Amino acid sequence: MMAGHGRVGDRRGFILIAALWLLVALGGVGVHGALRMQTERLATANALDEARAREAAVAGTEYARSRLTAAVLDLEEEIRAQVQAAAPAGQGRRDRRSVVRTRDPGLDPWREPGGLVLPEMEFGDARFRLELRDVGAAINPNTFGEEAIRAFFSEGLELDYALADRITQAILDWRDEDDLPRIGGAEREDYLRAGRAVLPTNREFGTVDELRHVMGMTPEILEAARPYLTLIPQVTRINVNSAPAPVLRALPGVSAAGAEEIIRLRESGFLPSRTADLLAALPASVAASIEAEGEAFNRQVGFVTLAVEIRAEGWVDGGPATSVVRTVVTRTNQGARVIWREFE
Repeated sequence: MMAGHGRVGDRRGFILIAALWLLVALGGVGVHGALRMQTERLATANALDEARAREAAVAGTEYARSRLTAAVLDLEEEIRAQVQAAAPAGQGRRDRRSVVRTRDPGLDPWREPGGLVLPEMEFGDARFRLELRDVGAAINPNTFGEEAIRAFFSEGLELDYALADRITQAILDWRDEDDLPRIGGAEREDYLRAGRAVLPTNREFGTVDELRHVMGMTPEILEAARPYLTLIPQVTRINVNSAPAPVLRALPGVSAAGAEEIIRLRESGFLPSRTADLLAALPASVAASIEAEGEAFNRQVGFVTLAVEIRAEGWVDGGPATSVVRTVVTRTNQGARVIWREFE
């Protein structure tokens, strides 16, 4: 009898333990299910935030494009006045070119394109931030010639001349259609001998990052050059009314002092529309250096903004996602026409 009662007690104890483990297991399933549902909800919320951030970035792009179009349609001064009036107290500044206009106001409605838009806007909890730049204020390694590219690296970035020349020759060898290396350059066989994994494509560069594979290029040099580079094919001339000093140095006859003088004139409100006007306003020594280059300078210089790059960043307040879209528009008689767009 005692033994029987013991077996019954053992069974009951086993059943109790099994029931407890079942409760633990069911609790674990419940926790897992709750965590999974929470994860799925977070994933859905993040996906919605990403979509809204992307929409905000696209909205910013279209806002900027509409303002650029309006500027072409003779509304430039009105738009700039609106932007100045809407600028937060202490942040707005009067555009000096609106005060000192040395040329026809309608000649370059896209001068300083950032002045045509509000830099940041919000719609409820969605926001976008804009940056606009004249792509004519940059160097195009696909379309610019040997002298301009070498001058940019040697004078603009102040690299050793021999190194600047090697990089220039390698860039030209990378983009040309043959496998014959230039003096100081590099073609397929040179890259193979050096153990390079990426070989010249014998075509134009597809991205600025592709330049990092060019013989002689270093990460440091590329990062220094990056802000001044563009691959937009329409960029074949340097706009002296917008280009920064390192880019101006790529122009024939423009020394460091010359670049400083051109920028000083620009900041004073003087915007030349032709070479003769620029030379007349520069100090004699600077003008003489440019004039000595003659047609070489004229072939590479420009005076108006023909294409603008719009960088729009969109996000939702409190959300983890941001979206960036870069768009390039060119100027037509009807307004701003999109020629290139990329989502980052």
